[in-house]
Amino acid sequence: MHDRTGRGIAIAFAGLIVSVACGGAGGGATAAPSGAAATGAAVALIPPTKPVEFIISTAPGGGSDIYARKMQSIIDALKLSPQPVTPVNKEGGSGAVAFQYVFDKKGDSSEITITLNSFFTTLIVQKLPYKATDFTPIANLALDPFYLWVNEDSPWKNAQDFITAAKADSLVVTGTGSKQEDEALFGRIQTTAGLKPFKFVPSASGSTVAAAVAGHQGGVVASVNNPSEGKGLYSGSPRKMRPLCTFEAASPSAGTFKDLATCKSQGLPIDDYFIIRSIMAPPGLSAGQRAFWVDVFKKVYESDDWKKFMADNELKPDFRSGADFDKLIADYQKLHEDIAKQFNWIQ
Repeated sequence: MHDRTGRGIAIAFAGLIVSVACGGAGGGATAAPSGAAATGAAVALIPPTKPVEFIISTAPGGGSDIYARKMQSIIDALKLSPQPVTPVNKEGGSGAVAFQYVFDKKGDSSEITITLNSFFTTLIVQKLPYKATDFTPIANLALDPFYLWVNEDSPWKNAQDFITAAKADSLVVTGTGSKQEDEALFGRIQTTAGLKPFKFVPSASGSTVAAAVAGHQGGVVASVNNPSEGKGLYSGSPRKMRPLCTFEAASPSAGTFKDLATCKSQGLPIDDYFIIRSIMAPPGLSAGQRAFWVDVFKKVYESDDWKKFMADNELKPDFRSGADFDKLIADYQKLHEDIAKQFNWIQ
């Protein structure tokens, strides 16, 4: 989430929870989707009438795949959908294959997808004929923070040490994919702190990013992994990598990284960039179709299983739907458009 480009882009991520009136999962229940929440109007839930595909834009085993399959297992365990929900991986084109597939299912509530920030960058960079804001927003279930990671044997003890080194030399850094969220965050770091351009080496996945940092592969000295991606190499024995700071407004209050310093407190004032773990649907869903899925994912969010999953993976709890979630999507669309323009990413 963002200050990055020196243009002072800001997105306010208040921990606002939008209330959804939750009845049963059947068509007779009511919920308040989108603007209805503000007016008190109730909308009848309209469930899908055929088996549901839960589209995942990454390969099996990646973060989005793991998160989507956890959500699906909760939906199944709690019997939240009258139709079976099946995870389907459609990787390719930095997510473009999956996004195009879902976009083409206009008005079909039996298709849903989980997002990561390539949902914005891919559509922008590849100049696809639609935007993230053209889809039907369902809900956000968590924010996945970024940490600044280095090898365990790195001489840098904090973000200021990293900044000093990056002002003196173009450091080799890594992240998932090219022209996606990790490279976007390094771009913000560069412009915010006035550093020399990084030599960004794209990796295939979060696990390979962590391995590259841990092994100094190709001269890599740092990454901006999510905490779950580096946790194993941090907690293991011997420790192979460690975080210098977190790009959050406050230090984690619990978990493996409790009291980790914020990057802002160490002279790197970025505290608003996360991967949003959200659910989107094809364009053109009716209010009732949207309300059904908002109701389902609100119950997923409130389940003990999801709360434990968030804690285990160091996720920041953050449920939003309706106007609050619509604004989040619009703000992230604008942010990534500005990033792409500044760094000439658009093909």
